[in-house]
Amino acid sequence: MSHVRLVRFAVAAAVVSSLAATLAQPAAAPRDDTVSVSTTYPTNAAKIFRWGNAQWVDEFVTPLKSTWAVNRKSQVRNQHGMLTLEAPATGGSTIARLSGHARQYGRWEARVRGRNYGTSGTAYHAVWELTPTSGYHCGARSIVLSDYALGGSRAAMHVRTLPNRDFTVSKPLALADNQFHTYAIEVTPDHISWFVDTKVIRTERRSAARTGATYNARFRLVGSPGQKMIPGRMQMDWVRYYTLDRANAKPITAPQLTERTFTGAC
Repeated sequence: MSHVRLVRFAVAAAVVSSLAATLAQPAAAPRDDTVSVSTTYPTNAAKIFRWGNAQWVDEFVTPLKSTWAVNRKSQVRNQHGMLTLEAPATGGSTIARLSGHARQYGRWEARVRGRNYGTSGTAYHAVWELTPTSGYHCGARSIVLSDYALGGSRAAMHVRTLPNRDFTVSKPLALADNQFHTYAIEVTPDHISWFVDTKVIRTERRSAARTGATYNARFRLVGSPGQKMIPGRMQMDWVRYYTLDRANAKPITAPQLTERTFTGAC
């Protein structure tokens, strides 16, 4: 056997031996620093209930579109593919409201997260809501898909009608810094259903909970008057609107909301 063939044989034997040793070893354990954003896939109700293609969508991959009306231009922007609202320690509210796509009925859905930048002070509230195109009445005709204190542990939803009705429920959620959740609402002539992370949580069929209003989507970081606030941020990965053309592929049977009084009506 030539010297060259001997060398080739030795190299091949070494490769086979190394491969056998590797296969004999136990599989590496999963990294304990891996963070799962969601344990449910897909993360949106539209896929689970098969609402079809979104009629309107903003994925925030370009600079902020002119269809978004904002009150603090320096604190609202698209950042890393997300609509980003920021609010300082001085308080007040930071608002982004969609214009030009008002709808009376349909399905709205957004993937939302928020975080605090500090611990000293009062946390802002992150609010994802539908507001009427007319007759706002200080929020007394709005539908709130999620309202929670940044860093909190519960998200509330509200369906409000005049004069001061508030159909509401809250849900415990992991709302620590930068944890995404997806909130959706289905508004029809005979019911309103609320979805969180692909699950239908409530379906309200009482006529007193329906205003017949035409709505625009709005996001807000809301400060508490007279309080020193913890600087905060709210981010939306995407927001989508679906028509009612397709029936839900799964039942939307769920408990009704609890009726209370909305004291902020005007």
